[in-house]
Amino acid sequence: MSQLAKQPVITGPDDAYRYLRRRIIDFTLLPGEFLSENALAAQMGTSRATVREAIARLAEEGCVEVFPQRGTQVNRISINRLRHAVFLRTVLEESVLRQLCDTGLTDAQFKALEDSLKKQRAYYAAQASTELLDEDTHMHRLFYEYCGREHAWNSFSIINCDMMRIRQLQIMTYSYKVQMVAVASWENTLTEHRMMLDCLRRQDAEAIAVMCHQHLGFITRDADHLRRLYPQYFYENEKSEDIIF
Repeated sequence: MSQLAKQPVITGPDDAYRYLRRRIIDFTLLPGEFLSENALAAQMGTSRATVREAIARLAEEGCVEVFPQRGTQVNRISINRLRHAVFLRTVLEESVLRQLCDTGLTDAQFKALEDSLKKQRAYYAAQASTELLDEDTHMHRLFYEYCGREHAWNSFSIINCDMMRIRQLQIMTYSYKVQMVAVASWENTLTEHRMMLDCLRRQDAEAIAVMCHQHLGFITRDADHLRRLYPQYFYENEKSEDIIF
């Protein structure tokens, strides 16, 4: 099993769940890898019962699968789960962004979004992939928070593991390389974030709806290419034509 990045501070099952989920998303724990409750408990300085409870929650979300008498395996990425997650996220986010255009944002809210975009650019420049994805996620969550839709975001987050892993692969594969500085580079994502904030400032609902579909549509379009690059991370029995968005 992969060595975890650094010693976490675990005070209960919620901490263990968040830590393991993050390690699955950032590929410290690889798709198809079997996990040992004893090893995880020792590495995190907690009990097997705490780890077991965290794993049960991850299994409910489709992040891992528990095999009786064999152990727990990190699930490979499912193209079908990804496709459905992106569809749901797009429907939710377009509605949220249109609502924000209707109601408008306060100066403080715009400042928080601008600060988040600055942090994303700093993380991108530092090639801090995990922090970049975290901040990208934070900015999108703010959209939901500002129109009182936090519960929608939290509900969606239960099914977004494969989507988050594709986002992580997008950053690691297409960014920081001169030959990849094109449409697939995360620089394009940062530009789209800039355009989305400008649309919000103008309260241009139609333009931001188009941006939303374009911004999230790249996830499914990139997934087929990423599956060819990293076949070991994906289920073998799912075909490329399943990626229709």
